[in-house]
Amino acid sequence: MTEVVLAFLSVTGALVGVMLGSLLNARMQRASWEHQESTMSIRDRRATYAAFVAACREWRATVLGPEVAILPASSVSRQPHADGGQARVQVVRYRAEIGLIAHTTATLQAAAALMLAVGRLSEARAGHEVGEVPEPFIEACRDAEREFNRVARAELRSPEIHLRTPTGRPPEAGLEGAQEAPPRPS
Repeated sequence: MTEVVLAFLSVTGALVGVMLGSLLNARMQRASWEHQESTMSIRDRRATYAAFVAACREWRATVLGPEVAILPASSVSRQPHADGGQARVQVVRYRAEIGLIAHTTATLQAAAALMLAVGRLSEARAGHEVGEVPEPFIEACRDAEREFNRVARAELRSPEIHLRTPTGRPPEAGLEGAQEAPPRPS
């Protein structure tokens, strides 16, 4: 009888060991799969967000360019506006994609604000010559882009960084080979 009990215990112990091993292995595989999916999701969202910002910049450059057509109205705006062409189409495409993949409402709102800022710039350009669009419209685009980048970075759990970049030329006094600038009269 003792031999039967020992045989039963050894077989049961082996089966319990195999079951526990299988459960632990399945748990590890699921954790690995979830990590891989999360990494791929972040990478895909990052690529879409970057493409959206690039398309917004291209739209902005297009409407500020010398060759832009001024439309009396279109699906973009009922007011006269500069035609953003293919760049504007790309912005709409990426904005729609962001609506499907974003993980936070703040990201959606910041994307919409950036798109609207460039749209307002397009409308402002219709009433101004090349190089004469008032700076607040351009600065609104820069601010909206910075805010979108800040919100998107937070969603993607990227470290917070200083996003304000200089928009003017660097002082020439610090450049190698440049002559020292003469003092300014007071």
